[in-house]
Amino acid sequence: MKEHKDHVVVITYGPSSEGSVTASPISHQTPSVPTPSPFAYSVTPSASRFSSRRASVHVPGLVLRFITLVLCFVSAVSLAVNVHRPSQRHHTQSSSSFASYPELLYCFGVAVIGLVYTSLQTFKGVCDITHRGVIISEPLSDYISFILDQVICYLLVSSSSVVIAWIQHADGDAIKTLRNNSMVSASMAFSAFLVLALSSLFSGYKLCKRFIW
Repeated sequence: MKEHKDHVVVITYGPSSEGSVTASPISHQTPSVPTPSPFAYSVTPSASRFSSRRASVHVPGLVLRFITLVLCFVSAVSLAVNVHRPSQRHHTQSSSSFASYPELLYCFGVAVIGLVYTSLQTFKGVCDITHRGVIISEPLSDYISFILDQVICYLLVSSSSVVIAWIQHADGDAIKTLRNNSMVSASMAFSAFLVLALSSLFSGYKLCKRFIW
């Protein structure tokens, strides 16, 4: 700490004297600057906390998306194996191809839509966790995920109910294999609905947290 001393000259005038000059010392003390802590500007702890918090937010949703993806894939494949051309003997009565029945075709289309949607969501979740870049902004992603989760959930539960109604009225040896595969497809579609419903609750929680906080 250094101390600099200067002198201030004061001149006074009065009736009895022409003037007097006095000098008084004044000290200027240089303010001390505190030495910064070596840990004051460290970004490693905060970055690690942000990374762990980001992973803890996205991992549960990513797991639910992946499970829904697998279930939709199994539902679609269960019907897709019945695309062979029906035999001429059963062509006039009943077809063993799912494309000949609107109920099964609807279930297959919904399963494909759910498969594409959950594939995109899974890819985005992986990119968000690994910090490879944000495909779309987080607020827009929360809105889109919440809305589309509700839509896909409705489509999955409606397709499974339609297929179950078709199975109850389907009979005949020609479509026995198709009937069994339809049961598998309907059960997988309903299971995908349950898992995606949990994912939609998670999306709603993220959206509500964005409004509250």
